[in-house]
Amino acid sequence: AADLPALLALMQQEHIDKFYLSHLNYAGRGGKNRRDDASHAFTRNAMETLFDTAWTAVQQGRDWEFVTGNNDADGVFLLHWLARRAPDQVERLTGLLRAWGGNASGRDIANIDTQGHVHPDTFWSTHTLGNVKERPFSVIWQDLSDPLLAGLRTHPRPLEGRCGTCGFRDICNGNTRTRAFQTTGRLWAEDPGCYLTDEEICV
Repeated sequence: AADLPALLALMQQEHIDKFYLSHLNYAGRGGKNRRDDASHAFTRNAMETLFDTAWTAVQQGRDWEFVTGNNDADGVFLLHWLARRAPDQVERLTGLLRAWGGNASGRDIANIDTQGHVHPDTFWSTHTLGNVKERPFSVIWQDLSDPLLAGLRTHPRPLEGRCGTCGFRDICNGNTRTRAFQTTGRLWAEDPGCYLTDEEICV
């Protein structure tokens, strides 16, 4: 967290035109290290820094790309950030984020591992939908007899807790279900990685 401003400065110094920040997802090594995940305050500060840097780059005419991954709450946080700086652009951004649709695991994202096993995304390596050596991917991907795949395709998803009452479900789509499952054993529980306040999600 302390090094983020220096990393962004290095980006400019070395003429790097893309910066990617990935949130920790609780799968594989991420699950083992989840107690070391960034606090919500650190995450919020990092996102503010990233958005401020991107905003400055746009104003300076720099053709830079800033990407965040594994936390769909970022889109909602960006809306609140933009409302303080360019409220006239919030409606347009809201439309773009709704069209994006939030978390796309099991819908627009799949993972096929080195053995041919198909998973809803890279973080669901413990859940196999089928194997492309035995059935075509197109058949596996359309087979909704698997409860996890069917649930991920449900719209809106049957979310619980803060995720279930969030006013931005159409933008976030319940965020990352892996974190919820790893911490509670319930697929539709609220995502502990959501760093938004109750006021920000309109609870």
